Amino acid sequence: MTWVAFRKSINGLVNKVNATNIKNIIPALFAENLIRGRGLFCRSCMKSQMASPGFKDVFAALVAVVNTKFPEVRDLLLRRTILQLQRAYKRNDKPQLLIAVKFVAHLVNQ
Repeated sequence: MTWVAFRKSINGLVNKVNATNIKNIIPALFAENLIRGRGLFCRSCMKSQMASPGFKDVFAALVAVVNTKFPEVRDLLLRRTILQLQRAYKRNDKPQLLIAVKFVAHLVNQ
């Protein structure tokens, strides 16, 4: 039950983030146990950036800030994004491939 509440908390924080309130969301996100929930955070970032392509830069900035404290979160996110990119390439799924490539590009920029 605590794991479900933890997942909902991280998903809620990641889904609420935008360019204007990112500075308010970050302390709340660091209050969560991101070492324990790094997989949840990565999955939430990936799903949110796929659902709203206009906020890719905001999610990349969020990951960049989290990376300053927890570099293993960035590594996990990058590995999962590259796996997503490879799967989309093998399936010849162009929209999914473009989403993954653009997210990697935003991560590199940040």
